[in-house]
Amino acid sequence: MSSQSRLKYLDAVHKSQILRNTANDKRLIPITFEQKQIYYHAALTSNVAAWDSYIKNLIEEFFTVTADPFLQKYHAIHTLAQELAEMDVKKLSTPNWDNARNFISHHTGYDPINDWVWPERKMPMLVVKKRLNEILKVRHSFAHGFEIPAYDWTQSSKGNVRLTNKTLIDNEKFINNLVKKTDEGLNVHIINVYSVSKSWY
Repeated sequence: MSSQSRLKYLDAVHKSQILRNTANDKRLIPITFEQKQIYYHAALTSNVAAWDSYIKNLIEEFFTVTADPFLQKYHAIHTLAQELAEMDVKKLSTPNWDNARNFISHHTGYDPINDWVWPERKMPMLVVKKRLNEILKVRHSFAHGFEIPAYDWTQSSKGNVRLTNKTLIDNEKFINNLVKKTDEGLNVHIINVYSVSKSWY
């Protein structure tokens, strides 16, 4: 079983899949390269928004599963910490590596740095950090009318900078892995630190 935050994330990712699939719907032929890129940009933006929402929802869920209103002194501090977290949620606008990691660590005590790897793709922490930050920079570029940065996954063999169906699928799987690893890691942290027998697994 996953956290409710992860389930909401997966539902949001489905919307980005619809955008990506629409761009490749053969019934829409002829669709121009520029039109397809618009769909791809929207799909990536949607995927990043799902990641952003996941982090914010996860903090809220953390405070729900660690609450204990029967311990009055603890509950008072817990409530204050929750209120501070709710204020910080409004300030998190760019969920890149550093911002997301610091936000989670600051409000839960769980540092996801060792869990943010992708073993199936042989991607260690530093490579995962680089990729997440690149995804956020690409999203930022077209959200603000700039040219897409040239990375190995945004550039064709001929040097053309663009998004593709394959790179969107890869990025989706990449963020899915981050969400899964974060869910699992925070779950263990909650059980070990707060003596909660079960949080969401």
